[in-house]
Amino acid sequence: MLHAIINGLDDPNYATLRALALHLHRVSDNKAVTRMDSHNLAVIFGPTLMGTSTNLADSGWQIRVVETILLNTHQIFDED
Repeated sequence: MLHAIINGLDDPNYATLRALALHLHRVSDNKAVTRMDSHNLAVIFGPTLMGTSTNLADSGWQIRVVETILLNTHQIFDED
């Protein structure tokens, strides 16, 4: 379902999200050096990408969505 939603984005939004997701996936692949795994990146980028909220439940969902995207980057996006 998330794959379908992402593929339904306008082309500029899709391209931006794709570039960011591929980059953050590479950062998490190098977590031994960067100390940033997909969860840590999701905590930082969740509110940035999905909007800030004072509701902790919303923050939890934002983190889960971004982490899911990062964990499934190559299934969601084609890499050139």
